[in-house]
Amino acid sequence: MQTIPPKEQIDFETNKRLLNRYRFIEYETLRILAGWLPATARMEWKLAMGRLLWEDAQHVQQLYQRLREIQTPAFRPPGDAALEQLMAEAIHAPNECDLIAGLFRVIKPALIEAYRWHNEQTFANPDAPTRYAFKHILIDEEEQVRWAAEILADHPVGPWEQYIAALLSAAGGVTGRNERTPSPQPFSPATPFTPARQAMRDPRFSLVNRKAGQVIKEPDIATRRQLEFENYSQEMLAAETVAQVIYLSPQMPWEFTYDSARHCYDETRHCQLGIEWMKHHGLDFTTVPQNTRIFAWRSQYDPATQYTMLTMGNEVHAFPYRHESIAAYKQYNDQLSIQYINYDMADERQHVAYGKKWIPELLEKNGIDTPAEQFISEAVALWEAEYRSGTLPIHDEQRL
Repeated sequence: MQTIPPKEQIDFETNKRLLNRYRFIEYETLRILAGWLPATARMEWKLAMGRLLWEDAQHVQQLYQRLREIQTPAFRPPGDAALEQLMAEAIHAPNECDLIAGLFRVIKPALIEAYRWHNEQTFANPDAPTRYAFKHILIDEEEQVRWAAEILADHPVGPWEQYIAALLSAAGGVTGRNERTPSPQPFSPATPFTPARQAMRDPRFSLVNRKAGQVIKEPDIATRRQLEFENYSQEMLAAETVAQVIYLSPQMPWEFTYDSARHCYDETRHCQLGIEWMKHHGLDFTTVPQNTRIFAWRSQYDPATQYTMLTMGNEVHAFPYRHESIAAYKQYNDQLSIQYINYDMADERQHVAYGKKWIPELLEKNGIDTPAEQFISEAVALWEAEYRSGTLPIHDEQRL
C-alpha cells in the first residue's frame, strides 16, 4: 500500500490550537478597543475604533463558527500564559497613540503574517472553510494596519511598542511556533488601565451641560433640522456607553458581545452621519458643544442599568420624534435628511431588540434578582427623572 506523506505543515490538532489563538487575540483586541473608546480624545480615532472593534467581532465570529465545527467547546483559553500576558498587558498603554501602535503596528501585522502562512500550510480542500474565513478576515486586517500606519506616520517607535513586541516574542509570536525569548521586565512607569468615567474630547470641542434629553420643540423647520443633526453628531456618547458595557461585561456570552459590537459601531456611524450632514451644509461639527456629562451620568450606574436606560429609554423613545422629522422634511423634499433618519431608525429598531434580548441575562450576570420587566420599568423611570429632565445628577461628584 502506497503512503503519501502530506506536504502541509498544519495538521488537524495544530489547526484547532492555532485557530483558538487567533480567536483569542481578536476577541481581546475587541475588548481593549471597547475599553479605550471613551478614553480616546481624538474624534476621528473614536469613529474608527467603533468600526475596528466591529470588524474584529466579525473575525471572532468567523473563527468561532469554524471552531464549533472542529472542537468542543469552541471558546477555550489559549493554554499559553505568555500569550495571555501579551493581551492582558496590551490594554495598559500610556496613551492612545501607544495603544494603537502596540495593537496595529505590532500585534496585527504579526496576525496577518500568521493568517497568510496558515492559509498556505493547511489542507486546502479539507480545511476550505478556514481558508475562506482567512480570505475575508485579511481584507479587514490589512486595511486596519494601513489606517494605523497613516495616522501614526509621525509617531516614532517608542518604549511601549518595543515592550509589546518583546511580549509577543516571548509568546513565540502569534502562532507560538517561533523561538521564544525571555519575558521582558514589567513596563515602567506603569499606567494601569481603568474604565473611563468621563468621555474624552480633543481640544477642538467645548464641553457643556445643555439640558440633555429634552425634546426639541422648535417650530422653525430649518432650525429644528440643524439642531437634530447637531445632536446626531453627538451620538458618540451612546457609542461610548455601549463600549463601556462591552468592556465591563466579560462574563456575558459571546453572542452579546457580538451584538453589542454592532450596536457600538452603529452609534459611531450615527455620529458620523451628523458630521457628514453638517459638512454638506457648510457647518463645522467641532463648533457643536459636547454634552459629555451624559456619559459621566450613565457611567455611575452598573452595566445593566446603563444598557437598559440607553436601549429602553433613549432608543425606544426616539421613534415618535424621528417620524415627525421625516414628515416635516418631506414638505421640503429633503431627501438627504430623510434617508439618514430612515437608516438611523432601522438601526435603532435592532438596538431595542438587543435590549429586550439581553437585559435579562445582564441582570443575572450582574447579580441583580429584580424581575426584568420591573427592572426595565424602574430604569426607565430613573431615565425620565434624571435624563429627560435635563438634570443629569452625578451622585458622587468626587469620583469624577
